[in-house]
Amino acid sequence: MKDGIQERLERLNRKYSHYGEVYDYSKVGSVEEVSTPWNTAKLIILERDEYRCRICSKSPMISESKDGVERLRVEVEVHHIVPRIAGGSDSTKNLITLCKSCHIKTFKSNYTGVPLVARRLDERVEVFTDSNVLLKYGNNCEIHNLASFHYRNGEIILKEPLESKICQFPSLKMVYDLIFRNDLDIEEIVIKDKKGKFCVGIIEKRYSL
Repeated sequence: MKDGIQERLERLNRKYSHYGEVYDYSKVGSVEEVSTPWNTAKLIILERDEYRCRICSKSPMISESKDGVERLRVEVEVHHIVPRIAGGSDSTKNLITLCKSCHIKTFKSNYTGVPLVARRLDERVEVFTDSNVLLKYGNNCEIHNLASFHYRNGEIILKEPLESKICQFPSLKMVYDLIFRNDLDIEEIVIKDKKGKFCVGIIEKRYSL
């Protein structure tokens, strides 16, 4: 993946010079504020990383049918190394392309950094969410008032509690299939449920926490 990165950065810096310098990702991420619109930043990162996961180098393709038209889609997404909800920016230093499997692995490090450990995708999971799409498919949903979430070794307190639901899903794979299929724009956090257990949190970005 390192092969050709300098050439790609030079090309991208010429192409997007009006947005500022384009960098490779940093393992520690960045909180540096930038003026690049998110949709543009996402395109820059996908071009920089050649639409491939920077961890496993895979570029998974899936076939989908929409309005009677069959097409192939690359199933990768741009991940914030320091989550935006914890102060991370849209700087190219803070963004990395991951496949779905590698992205889910960041759960064990509170959705921060680059994935280093595996998490099985077929385990039953509880998800705290405000997404109407996910709530539609979740089971045994219970209302939960979120007052804080976990980031690295600390806890971030919200200004106002966010009321949503904790739902059961057969697997994380199903959850992320729904996210990709419906093109949901989400923030991922780690919370504790009513029993004090750690739980995946998936919040749609219409909220500012």
